Amino acid sequence: MNLTKRIFQLTALFAFFSLASCSTDIEPYEGGIPPSNQTDNSNPTNPSTTSVFKADFDGQTFTANTTQAIVNSNYMSITGTKTTGEFFQITIPGVAVGTYTMHSPTTSAMPFGLLYSPGSGNVPFLATDDQTGPFASFPSYVDTSEIVITNIDQVNKRIVGTFKFTGARFVGTSGTSIETKVFTSGVFNLPFTNDVPAPAGNSFTAKLNGNNFVPTNISGIKMSGMISLIGRRGNVENIGVVVQDNVTAGTTVNFTAFSSDARGQYVLNSTPQGVFGGDGTVTVTFHDTIAKRIKGTFSFHATSFFDPAVFDITAGTFDITYM
Repeated sequence: MNLTKRIFQLTALFAFFSLASCSTDIEPYEGGIPPSNQTDNSNPTNPSTTSVFKADFDGQTFTANTTQAIVNSNYMSITGTKTTGEFFQITIPGVAVGTYTMHSPTTSAMPFGLLYSPGSGNVPFLATDDQTGPFASFPSYVDTSEIVITNIDQVNKRIVGTFKFTGARFVGTSGTSIETKVFTSGVFNLPFTNDVPAPAGNSFTAKLNGNNFVPTNISGIKMSGMISLIGRRGNVENIGVVVQDNVTAGTTVNFTAFSSDARGQYVLNSTPQGVFGGDGTVTVTFHDTIAKRIKGTFSFHATSFFDPAVFDITAGTFDITYM
């Protein structure tokens, strides 16, 4: 398997895990800050009522229109998205005030993750260890990743911190050259939840290697031109299907791990070794874009670059109101 596919799997891990962990967004307001909370913008690292997610790169400041944050006993996950479809995803394998880098010791199965996606159809910029990661052989890549959590307010449910990193992505499919982008002055001051229940009335069923997969949380979210439909069992393990947000009823898509119009993935755990994806089929039988309700069936054969295990996902169905 080539390096491009390896990057795809690493990226998919963070994207799928984020969506499986949280299925809600703060309602978008101008500037990304609710009117009742437009205070203390001069010091966004100070715990207050400010809600903000921003970062600098390419001579401009990215300011999120919608955000989501999860803080529980296993990990912290933070996402900031613009209406253009651009988004940042931060995943932290710890739940404490302090500084986190690629080399921070951790006992969590959750990987340290920082990525920026220019939007649907674009390869994201991913931060990795410059000694052992997929970009380690390129002298031009120097890891500058740092996340500083300055406050976790468990009473008012707010998380505050700063971040920076250098992201990279492969140019073309040969894996012989990379493009880098430096992100600085990242700040966030956001409300968080421990987990978010999906809207009532959703259903998601499947068989995993012939055995019933019964999710404890079902979610659907529209982002960057795609709809992710996920059934999660426990904190991490999940089966997910992604389709285009303009897909119409009666459409059947045959997909691979690299398809842009549909994908399927099984996440066993929160490590690169635990992400499996591959060839399959999804059929949409109903889609109401106004009510944001979608129904269909799916199946796929999931494999991984890191693990010889094979997982067959069969008899999959979904009937979900997405957000």
